[in-house]
Amino acid sequence: MANDMQIAASDVSQALLDITGDALMKGDFDAFASVFHTPQHMATMAGPIYMETAEDMRRAFDEMHKHLQGIGATHMVRRCVVAEYKTPTRVEATHTSEVLKDGKRLSGPYPGFSVLEKIDDKWKVTASEYALEPNDGQAMAIAAADTKHRNT
Repeated sequence: MANDMQIAASDVSQALLDITGDALMKGDFDAFASVFHTPQHMATMAGPIYMETAEDMRRAFDEMHKHLQGIGATHMVRRCVVAEYKTPTRVEATHTSEVLKDGKRLSGPYPGFSVLEKIDDKWKVTASEYALEPNDGQAMAIAAADTKHRNT
């Protein structure tokens, strides 16, 4: 098996971006969760979101998917901008995301930052930050999931 560092860090990042973006659009939580590690810390300008369990992640996923459906999104375009191995099992990467409806931009592009780590021989997102304003629909959808968790 080839040394992981022979695989471009940007390829690792783009593969996870493609999986998570497609999963969000299709409502496929299992595909999404397969590349996320819990516990997980996610942040937007609306504040931090803590996902300690798969249930917490499911809540955030469902809120985001519902938001995308509600605005009529047909595509999510996510592109790795730069990625770098920090260790053989850790990649730090930045990307842009934009949400489209039939080719017309609904939001973005906005930058994101992710920490990707190889856990049990699989690459997973272990932390992420998104430059979304507090009143942005996507930020509010993610934050709503966390608020539900803290208030229950």
